[in-house]
Amino acid sequence: MIRQLLLALLLPALALAAPDADRIQQARNTLADALLLESGMGDYEGARDRYQQLLDSPEGLPEGIVAEACMRLGMAHERLNEPDKAEEAYEKVLREHADTSWTQDARHRLRSLDEDRKQVQALPVAWDFEEGLGGLFHARNRAQKGRLAQERPVDGLKPRGVASWRSYVTGGEDDLVVVGFNPELTVRGHISLQVKALNFPAHLVFVLVQGGGGRFSSAATVVRPEQGWQTVALGPSDFIDRSRDPEDRVFVAQDGITYMMVQDITGYSSTDRGENVVLLDDLAVR
Repeated sequence: MIRQLLLALLLPALALAAPDADRIQQARNTLADALLLESGMGDYEGARDRYQQLLDSPEGLPEGIVAEACMRLGMAHERLNEPDKAEEAYEKVLREHADTSWTQDARHRLRSLDEDRKQVQALPVAWDFEEGLGGLFHARNRAQKGRLAQERPVDGLKPRGVASWRSYVTGGEDDLVVVGFNPELTVRGHISLQVKALNFPAHLVFVLVQGGGGRFSSAATVVRPEQGWQTVALGPSDFIDRSRDPEDRVFVAQDGITYMMVQDITGYSSTDRGENVVLLDDLAVR
């Protein structure tokens, strides 16, 4: 009697479990098909449609499958040059699937999309940071150390829009803020800006980076708090690639420059430690 009662209770549950298991397997098959279309055949439109198919009926599917489909949908949109739709997909991962393993990837891709939007498309370019950070951003792989924000500290009689770069200086480590360029532009190597350090001297190096990995670096500029605002003006002859033969070391106007970086090397060049604040203003590049 007890056995019959248990069977009566279990049979409906087993009947429901089988369709769910089939549906989950079908979802995994759909993911596999989409990945094959994407990576094996380069059919990003077909892959996008299959990821969307999963997301149109997510009920009963494990959250991990739904989150992966959403993440891969965003990447397919990126491949199809649909950044706004990609951003929507990544934001959905963060909003609806925050406890899955895909959130870090979604944040990474959102930041990459933001940097792509800030990429300089025409030269010369200049920013006064009155309304925002323009094309300046904090290096992605150093986000856990420093941070960059537009602020309006009182400077003289009125607030002044600046880029405020806060970095915790430790021995043997650096920090970076970056401007990205469309590599088809011709960068002539002229850079000027206003700089001010608040807590202790900041040792700064300016770097022009080629798409192929070449790096043309300036000598270090030391910005001391007691000096207030300082003007930094650099030209092509100030940038050297010491890894090259002597005749090719000096920078000349060229395309293929993907980044201009401001590198804080205080952790290598002095014994000052702790949080420093470097203010940047009137940045111009041509």
